[in-house]
Amino acid sequence: MPGEVTLAHQLGKDYMPVTGGSQVAYVLLEAKPTELMAQVRMPLNFALVIDHSGSMKGAKLRNVREAVKMVIDRLEPTDYISVVIFDDTAQVIIPSMPCNDKPGMKAAIDRIQDAGGTTMSLGMIQGLGELRRWNIPNAINRMILLTDGVTYGDTDRCRQLARDAAAAGVSIYPLGIGADWDETLLDDIGQLSGGSPAEFIRSPADAMTIFQQQVQSAVAVAVRNATLTLRLPMGVTPRKAVKVLPLIRDVDQSSLSDRQVVVQLGDLEKDTPQAVLVELMLDPRPAGLFRIAQAELSYDVPISGLVGERMREDIKVTFTADQNEAAQVNARVMNFAEKANASRLVTRVLDEFKRTGKVTTRLAPSVTRVLDQEDRDIIEQISQGQQVSQEQVKSVGNKTRKLTQRLDDIVP
Repeated sequence: MPGEVTLAHQLGKDYMPVTGGSQVAYVLLEAKPTELMAQVRMPLNFALVIDHSGSMKGAKLRNVREAVKMVIDRLEPTDYISVVIFDDTAQVIIPSMPCNDKPGMKAAIDRIQDAGGTTMSLGMIQGLGELRRWNIPNAINRMILLTDGVTYGDTDRCRQLARDAAAAGVSIYPLGIGADWDETLLDDIGQLSGGSPAEFIRSPADAMTIFQQQVQSAVAVAVRNATLTLRLPMGVTPRKAVKVLPLIRDVDQSSLSDRQVVVQLGDLEKDTPQAVLVELMLDPRPAGLFRIAQAELSYDVPISGLVGERMREDIKVTFTADQNEAAQVNARVMNFAEKANASRLVTRVLDEFKRTGKVTTRLAPSVTRVLDQEDRDIIEQISQGQQVSQEQVKSVGNKTRKLTQRLDDIVP
């Protein structure tokens, strides 16, 4: 039935000047479940895969245990949960089952102690096995993967397991606690599985908040398998696409072709729009109104038995000889473009620093001004060759992905 999702677009400029050359146009596309989906609540199938190696000793493990028990408290009896712990071995301490024995489950969590090294793939294998144990209709299948260190000798295997998870309909949401985990690996695991890049737990005390956000995110899913396709006419070429909400993430260039852009959105959550900013190159045109793209959103609503629902929207721009009209810009769209560019450049600087211990690129004030003061100071220290901690580097990278979540300075 119609009305499950809204698809809206805004242009960086509704009016483009008539010129003799090609021009860049920005298109912001936003998709979000409607109020009709407010009461949708699909069952959850969670596997919590937790590092309990020796480095987790003390406050880290203590706070993570409390966070896992909070997750158990927030699940419904119709939800399924399993808990796997890993060091250089792996153990299932709660096999996948309905969440209807909360005291017994929490007692098992309290018995987790620190021990051993870190071989993350073993925990992932066990977690995937538990998630596949039952065929739960319409379930949200997610693995929450937490570690504080570097896995030993099995990074390629971890990436392959992430691909296997995606093929099985399981999304992985990695969490890194402390300063010593492998950011590149966890980001890859999240993205290869169709989950999210790694979330940074800066201090043990933050574990409760991050785990709570993970539960809220899963509970809010109302629409599945959303795909955004932008079809382009002759004379319009895609240059770049970037997800800007809920996190900033460049869309792989393989998703762009001469005639279309295809972006996998995955799960759509209630009250949380997903937005994609596409940069197009327009060939010269005379004055008049022209369609420069058609956006199509396809999606499933499993709980209603809807598969492959589609909605389309034409995107048009007016070419004008009126300089006043052509000077008008959409501040909200350009704000997204500015922050996406800042995130990309800051990430490039951080990557260079992590590889070499120094940076050769200095960021312009127009880039750093969208950062908060703490992050500006850290970037400046890096640029001047001063020492900064791995925790500071991870914090800047994590916050940079979330620049567009600061709605107070995104113009409505």
